[in-house]
Amino acid sequence: MKQVFLSGKGQIKVFDVPVPSRNKGGMLVRTAFSVISVGTEGAAVTKKNGIPGVVEKLNNSRDRVDQVWDMVKDQGMASTLSMIENKLGDHTPIGYSLAGVVVEVDKSDIGFAPGDKVVCMGAGVANHAEFSSVPKNLAAKIPNGVRFEEASLGAIACIAMQGIRRLELQPGEKIAIVGLGLIGQMAFRLAKAMGYQPVGFDIDQGCVELAEKNGSPGSAINSSTSDPIIAAGAQTNGQGFDGVVICASSKTDALVNQVFDMCRKRGRVSIVGDVGLCLERAKMYAKELELRLSCSYGVGRYDPDYEMRGNDYPLPFVRWTEQRNLEYFLDLIATGRLEVSDLVTDRFSIDDADKAYASIKLKNAGVFGVLLDYGLPELPKVPEGGALVRYRESSNLPNTLSVGMIGVGAYAKNIHVPNLVKHENVKIAGVASNTGGSAAVVASKVKACFATSDTSELLRQSDIDAVVISTRHSSHAALVMEALNADKHVFVEKPMATTVKDCLSILSLQKENEKVIRVGFNRRFSPMLKAMKGFVGDGKRFFLQRISIGDLANHWSNSAEEGGRLLGEGVHFFDLANWVMDSSPVSVSANFIGDADPLNPNANIALSYPDGSVANIIYTSLGNSAGGKEFFELFGNNRSAAVDDYKRIVTHGGMRNFVRPRKSDKGQYGAMSDFITACQSAGSSEGANAVSGLWATAIYEAALESARVGRAIDIGGYIDSLKGAV
Repeated sequence: MKQVFLSGKGQIKVFDVPVPSRNKGGMLVRTAFSVISVGTEGAAVTKKNGIPGVVEKLNNSRDRVDQVWDMVKDQGMASTLSMIENKLGDHTPIGYSLAGVVVEVDKSDIGFAPGDKVVCMGAGVANHAEFSSVPKNLAAKIPNGVRFEEASLGAIACIAMQGIRRLELQPGEKIAIVGLGLIGQMAFRLAKAMGYQPVGFDIDQGCVELAEKNGSPGSAINSSTSDPIIAAGAQTNGQGFDGVVICASSKTDALVNQVFDMCRKRGRVSIVGDVGLCLERAKMYAKELELRLSCSYGVGRYDPDYEMRGNDYPLPFVRWTEQRNLEYFLDLIATGRLEVSDLVTDRFSIDDADKAYASIKLKNAGVFGVLLDYGLPELPKVPEGGALVRYRESSNLPNTLSVGMIGVGAYAKNIHVPNLVKHENVKIAGVASNTGGSAAVVASKVKACFATSDTSELLRQSDIDAVVISTRHSSHAALVMEALNADKHVFVEKPMATTVKDCLSILSLQKENEKVIRVGFNRRFSPMLKAMKGFVGDGKRFFLQRISIGDLANHWSNSAEEGGRLLGEGVHFFDLANWVMDSSPVSVSANFIGDADPLNPNANIALSYPDGSVANIIYTSLGNSAGGKEFFELFGNNRSAAVDDYKRIVTHGGMRNFVRPRKSDKGQYGAMSDFITACQSAGSSEGANAVSGLWATAIYEAALESARVGRAIDIGGYIDSLKGAV
């Protein structure tokens, strides 16, 4: 299928990509039309190609310069330049509003069925693509009499509608709509249909005339020829507007502060557009004004429980969710209370997507809703074999390891892919991702033979020798076992599995086929940590680790499905302790700040080793990340060594050594090199094998148990107690 992507340099490209896999509890939709966001998407596209386009993008995002400089200070110039190069060469899916037909559903009870006409919304969901995998709460059925072209404006309408709802005004009250672009035009019409008295303001006469055409005479004002404050008084008998919705974009604060003068006392302002927010307090104070930000489509936006997991808010408590806003928009059209067809001003074939965006960048008067047309067939269905797209034939090169990538999120694209490409004896032959699009982008970049949205398709390819798994943590165990059953070597990101039982199942299966397993515990390959271990030497040691991860916010890893952040990342440091001690612990003792719960990462964990050595690990989200994330200190043999966030190492005792690396090196390249070597030879290596993966997950489980029962846990006995269950 075809899908539109935006390059890191701001250019549009149409890729041939696999049909995405269907989400759990969701549906697969064949697109009829998708609408281009003239504001958001148009701003991301550059007018020029090459270096001039990059300069244009930088000028439009001056805040990025500061981010780049912070990266240089933290990771070094070489590493920063490499990441920037990867970003510029990357492509991102775009689009967030479409209409089409359901072709598949995950379950029959989700409220949708094949053949239903639907409108869908959401960035990363309602893509500019022939097929999209859509969660049920981000879609609504299109009523009879509503055309696809009109319905495709659904997300635009919900943005405008939520801006109006944030005012919490009563029908009959007067609302100013400031900015009459596509969203502003929609807000103007919705306000009228919802029973308010709208007045529009814009500096473009064409926008003013279009709004007035759908309102009453004098209901739209040209702010460039008339003072909007005086006009506001004239429109409201000197009282000022009950509420104002700002749909315009402005880099300065003048607009929002001017709007305060247009409001009545105790009026409200809802911000939809991107405007400066250095507010004049005196104006707000004098009128007791309320300023409210409007978040996209409505209640539920950016809530993964609602959007991705399909858990609805009870209607008696939350009347207007984003889905119910979408349904209301469609009902207004179906009942003739809202007309939006004239907002569609142009359409292009998906093959001409670059021309569609070029027309937007020209900023011609009268350009509002620009649609991409996907040529919906009379009986839409998923094409046979659509889950795999082959770009070139496979070629088995001698002495070359053929690798398949499973999961290509940001970490895999920025770390694993470049590290694999650096090895001359490795070829990335195939790439798999649930969306299909991200797999196609990486496959294009590394000249892979194929891309697929079906992992089983990749594993069925006989010319794939090994796989690199970089998916969500909860999927690791099943994918590792599926790969082993397909006779593939496996490199899996940490944790190897989210439970000890799954780890034991993996070990049992590996013994049968003797394939290589390596877990992505890369810290043991960090030059600084290797220097620290070598300097202190063997014998009884005390190892301190402090990991300050900063605020987690709503990071996907700290969820019940994924096992929590301590399991997701903390296992790195459990494995590091075992590697430093060249042993596995005999007991685990832990204390948590708060409940001993998988979603609470704040823990102090002590590991005791057979020779009496101790490792103490503090893992916390309570600190400030500006102080550095990782700090290590090792004591033994009358020596000590400290590593500060991979930036410097300080040693005491013996011959004093100071290492000043050119860049921060956490050992990712070394870990991948070790995996490649292990796959191509039968010799032993330093990498973290499946046993290492088992012990790291077991330490996590034992730490939770220790904190809950208030005593140290015999970890060997804990693992043995679970073996019978496998």
